[in-house]
Amino acid sequence: MATFAAKVLVITPDRLGPSMAGPAIRAAAIADAVSKQNETVLLSLNEASEQIVSGAKVVTTNGKKWVKWADVVIYQGIVLEHFRLLRKGKKFLIADMYDPLHIEYLGSAVNTSMYVRRAVLSVTAASIGLQMRLSDLILAASPNQVSLWQSHMAAWNVIDPMEYDRDPELKNHIAIVPFGISNEDPVATTNPFLTNFVGISKDDPILLWGGGIYDWFDPLTLIQAVSEVRKTVPNIRLVFMGGKHPNPDVPINKIVQKSIDLANSLDLINKNVFFNDQWVDYNQRHNYLLNATIGVSTHYKSLETQFSFRTRILDYLWAGLPIITTEGDYFAEVIKTEKCSEVVKQKDIKDLANAIIKLLNKNELEKARKNSLRLREDFRWHKVLQPVLDYCANPYKVKKNPLALKRHPRKTPNYYYRRIGEIKREEGFAGIMRKTAKKLHLPGAKFW
Repeated sequence: MATFAAKVLVITPDRLGPSMAGPAIRAAAIADAVSKQNETVLLSLNEASEQIVSGAKVVTTNGKKWVKWADVVIYQGIVLEHFRLLRKGKKFLIADMYDPLHIEYLGSAVNTSMYVRRAVLSVTAASIGLQMRLSDLILAASPNQVSLWQSHMAAWNVIDPMEYDRDPELKNHIAIVPFGISNEDPVATTNPFLTNFVGISKDDPILLWGGGIYDWFDPLTLIQAVSEVRKTVPNIRLVFMGGKHPNPDVPINKIVQKSIDLANSLDLINKNVFFNDQWVDYNQRHNYLLNATIGVSTHYKSLETQFSFRTRILDYLWAGLPIITTEGDYFAEVIKTEKCSEVVKQKDIKDLANAIIKLLNKNELEKARKNSLRLREDFRWHKVLQPVLDYCANPYKVKKNPLALKRHPRKTPNYYYRRIGEIKREEGFAGIMRKTAKKLHLPGAKFW
């Protein structure tokens, strides 16, 4: 039982600054919440362009120093390989596993060579096993993810029988901590659709794609649906808000160019479909959200979809936007039950087009908007982060099975996140993997 105010270190592999992706946003929110009760440091393994958390010290260097300093370490991704001190079991470790990286990579790397896919998956899966064995608390974003991580713990044989007898539901091992919504309501200051895009007028209904375009999403069906909708609603506009990812290590997915080519072929580009070529600053995204009509998110049914947690949906809820999304993921069921969305079949152009036309009805829009505003209260950061605050106030160690499987690399590439962008340049990355392969003790993994 802790009798002191714990010193807390939050570690993210992502870039911190005005333009941030989900992991950095979440790490900053955690650090901000925890800093109100504990001395807190937020460490980026990438870079930080400014002090974004008022109550926590933001750093990008001297990582080992801060690891030694901390009592509680909350981390994302492949961090245990960076800091071997974290493997000694002396720190209270929280693994923020809201994003199942190994499953996400199955979907995101479909255009990468099978050689590279297998190599990276082996490294990532081995790291997850390490997190299972060493972390005292795992953060999951949804009940679906709880089931996922429980099955991983069983597969890695980390569940100690004595712990199971005391806690058969593993409530002390895994906590549901969804991605959150700002505690403050957004207020529009500008209308970026009118200033940044030629061809959009004040009264045009705007469908907003509120994030990046990745291979597991389905923007192609959406673009084709807009082509159908414009026959009935000529001034319909679809805006893809996310451009190049703010993390320079994340490559541009081929689906981006496919989407642009399709919009061109249908004579929609800069008429009915618009692509923003830059990543919108985190502190400016509310202007897009508040001036949009409907938030959209279309994807394919897949393993990635089943265990995903679409953070853009939360942005839509934050702004009170009605939502159109594809079936198959956690949010589809939630927002359908709460009647703030239209849920459509995957790859069904007609179903999607009909849903857009239906939701553009003034009465339907207003009902969905009220329900979105009601649902958003369940996802406020101050509410969803309560399990983290409780743990930091009273950190504890959980006993792991001493006979747990130990299939993991002695050394994993510490530069993994910094150089993942090189995956698309296969030969260079493959060369690095070949050189390190013999040092990676991964049964069944073949790097050469």
